[in-house]
Amino acid sequence: MFKKCIYCKTNIDEDCVIDFCEKCGRNVWGEKMFNLILKNMEDARKKGDL
Repeated sequence: MFKKCIYCKTNIDEDCVIDFCEKCGRNVWGEKMFNLILKNMEDARKKGDL
């Protein structure tokens, strides 16, 4: 199953911890901030906080 990117509405994997695609994430926040957001969200899921 897929969910949609909140910016461009493209399909993204339902298991993805963020609600936007990588392309939009990098365009909005830049490479470093996007990678940090992704890492923090994945860490939160591993801890059970999501």
